Amino acid sequence: MLFNKQQIKEIIPYDSPFLWVDEIDQIQGNLIIGFKQTFKDDPYFKGHFVDFPIMPGVLMIEGLAQTGSLLLRQQVKDHKNKHFLAYQVRSVFFYKPTFPGDKIRYKVQLLGFHDSKIANFLGEAFVGEDRKCEARFSLAVVDKKDFGN
Repeated sequence: MLFNKQQIKEIIPYDSPFLWVDEIDQIQGNLIIGFKQTFKDDPYFKGHFVDFPIMPGVLMIEGLAQTGSLLLRQQVKDHKNKHFLAYQVRSVFFYKPTFPGDKIRYKVQLLGFHDSKIANFLGEAFVGEDRKCEARFSLAVVDKKDFGN
């Protein structure tokens, strides 16, 4: 393991209940692999759906984006002075549902980083060898001082 949950919280500005990546297994160039373990008692399973509990797709996209932001922060020297904000989700495909107890593997590739402002990614989420979803998304990198903090 490259980063555990505590180390991740020191790098990106997330914490429970909105941290959607538990560990980072590897970073190789423009590729990062991370994991999220789900549990039967995770609150979102109770209402999504009452008779068929599955992980909300938007949370899987958030996990991919948080994993991508971890990769990007490794490449931005003054990343502590920046916000990494959702900019665009171009496409998302959900292939199979993710169930309580599944361990999700996030595989995120940085496709390009334009003018050090817009980063484009391809992210995939797997449980075992089953691909659960795929998303093409972008993050904007902005100075914190532009937002008064």
